[in-house]
Amino acid sequence: MKAILFNQKGGAENLTIGEYDKPVSSDGMVLIRIRAFGINRAEIYMRRGEFGPTSEIIGIECVGEVESDPSGQYGKGQQVAALVGGMGRTINGSYAEYTNVPKSNDIPFESRLPWNELAAIPETYATAWAILNWCLDAKKEECLLIRGGSSTIGMAGIVLASQMKMRVVATTRDQSKVHLLKKLGAETVIVDKGRISDQVMAVWPGGVDKVMELIGVSSMEDSLACLRPKGHICFAGFLGGLKPLEQFQPIFQIPSGVRLTTLASALAFGQAGFEMSGIPLQKIITDIEKGTIPNILSKTFPAKDIVEAHKMVETNLANGKVVVQW
Repeated sequence: MKAILFNQKGGAENLTIGEYDKPVSSDGMVLIRIRAFGINRAEIYMRRGEFGPTSEIIGIECVGEVESDPSGQYGKGQQVAALVGGMGRTINGSYAEYTNVPKSNDIPFESRLPWNELAAIPETYATAWAILNWCLDAKKEECLLIRGGSSTIGMAGIVLASQMKMRVVATTRDQSKVHLLKKLGAETVIVDKGRISDQVMAVWPGGVDKVMELIGVSSMEDSLACLRPKGHICFAGFLGGLKPLEQFQPIFQIPSGVRLTTLASALAFGQAGFEMSGIPLQKIITDIEKGTIPNILSKTFPAKDIVEAHKMVETNLANGKVVVQW
């Protein structure tokens, strides 16, 4: 099969298309013929060598068709999305024509949407849905702050929260993206210059109910300061980089009564309590197909242009999801 490989970790120019042995189906796994995959920030870190050990083929999500399921549950040709489950880290991932993924991390679906549009949905929308429902217990009419609203998960979060009738305050570091975030459903958009808590409090006196924190620890204290008493915050991204906090004193740095949680899709999805079957991906796909909610697809590249695709994501020029199609 064809696969996207790299001889050494570093810049996007190290990615090349080569030949690789096609995986063989095995118990507990589903062999998928990949039609398209989305590019994620995690893969940029993997490519650079900043994300710890990786497999020879990276990529944490894809859409395609079942080639083989030893259990017999899925027939050949069944449309399926695959997310994380070790993809790109402990098992070869989605940057190839085929991948063998744990059944726990596959979601079957039916859709008439083209493959590139489908590929823009799984990781972004599944993660945003999980943050809202599993981690933040989001409710209608609550005010949600999305720190990192112009990221793909942030955009999906705006769409899903607006569909839930939440009131969304979103941030972006780029003034030119304010209109886009409002179009997706954000009631208020704040241009983030490093500190936003004063602006949030001016818009929402007393603090917001929930925070979806996608920047990471670099904005932690400021995001905590945006919450109302007993509010909830979920850390689910590292757009601000992977450097950890040098010092952390929870009793002094977390406001009393605030509930802090996290979601790492790569570690949680498919595990007990975070079963993929609990994520309504079919409904999300159907809603997009009907035009009830928008897709966030920005641009589709053929596999041969993987270098250009990675550069677009790395330089934050996409304004949505970048997809690669075989």
